[in-house]
Amino acid sequence: MSSALNRSDHNIVYIFGAVVLAVGTYILRKYIKGGQFRERVNGKGLVAAVTGANAGTGLETVRGLNLAGVKVYMLCRNEERASEAKIKLVQMGCDAERLIIVKCDLSDFSSVRACAKELLSMEDKIDILINNAGV
Repeated sequence: MSSALNRSDHNIVYIFGAVVLAVGTYILRKYIKGGQFRERVNGKGLVAAVTGANAGTGLETVRGLNLAGVKVYMLCRNEERASEAKIKLVQMGCDAERLIIVKCDLSDFSSVRACAKELLSMEDKIDILINNAGV
């Protein structure tokens, strides 16, 4: 009988240890991961311009803005890659009508001026400007 009691004590210790480990892992994960932005934002009526919008963080930024209802101008150096990115974004659920490609090579000042002139001809103002592209 004492060995059964002893075995039951060991089980309690193992269960307690597992619970402490699980809670500790959960708390550590929350601490390392940091806070997450979970608020639903309505960007309807807003206009954004994102440089370097055809890949990486620029592409994901465009996706997030578009899914929030923002009209996004994709300012890209290479129009062919920008078109491929737009197709990819539409496949991910973005609204193609709110994705506009504008050629803009930041290393060429005349291209930047032409881009600005084109944007001004299409919009009264830009609400959000995200300078993502490298030169």
